[in-house]
Amino acid sequence: MGEMNDSMSVSSGDFPPPPSSAIEAKRSAKRRKMIVYEDEDEEEVNQVSLPPNSKDEELDDDDDEDDEEARQDTKTIGNVVRVSGEGESKRNHFKGFEADGISYELEDTVLVSPEEFNIYMKPSVTIIKDVSETVDGRIMVTGRKFYRPEFAEKENGGKWESRRERELFYSFEEIEFAAESVMHKCRVHFVPPNKTIPNVREFPGFFVEKAYDAKSKRLCGILDVGHGDSRQLELFVLVQKTIDRIPNWPIKSFRRE
Repeated sequence: MGEMNDSMSVSSGDFPPPPSSAIEAKRSAKRRKMIVYEDEDEEEVNQVSLPPNSKDEELDDDDDEDDEEARQDTKTIGNVVRVSGEGESKRNHFKGFEADGISYELEDTVLVSPEEFNIYMKPSVTIIKDVSETVDGRIMVTGRKFYRPEFAEKENGGKWESRRERELFYSFEEIEFAAESVMHKCRVHFVPPNKTIPNVREFPGFFVEKAYDAKSKRLCGILDVGHGDSRQLELFVLVQKTIDRIPNWPIKSFRRE
């Protein structure tokens, strides 16, 4: 669950920048041990300096207080759209939530903070598919999971490789996380086989050309048959959204060997 995206500068002008509130400052302090990738295309890596041990301990002591403040700053949007479960398992579902004054709704693509503050972990990338509130008031998000190639296992061992740092694999797995773990929105381009990879300067963000099945450990093109009718339709919609967003998208040139 802690495998996806890195670039905190990857959001485009269509999205608001990460919040600069006091709560976000505390969240940033807790994320100090992460490696931040400023420009994936150029593979320039800036490692954030680690605070003294005493400061680390101080941050650990404040974790519960920070989490509670973050929860208080997070709220659901609109009316209840459906109810699931009973008793302690009962949940109210909503069209979105708000955190630090920024609204997040279904189908938004977001960066999610790693569960552990490990220096080698990167934020995850997910598409929001459900927002719910538990009986104790906790706002939870369910999202489609993207895989980084280096975390996607091959059927016969080893990991899949990518030629570009910005590449992700789409999957139909769902993961659940607390709403306060969302860092900010990001952009993911779904690239059909006849199109070029969007230029990072003009269209910043990640890109997807393949879908990954963690059970079979296999990859296939996002428009290849075999996903199942509903899944293939889901991918068609995501590709079409990208096409609508990129005017005059260049066609890929295929060379004959």
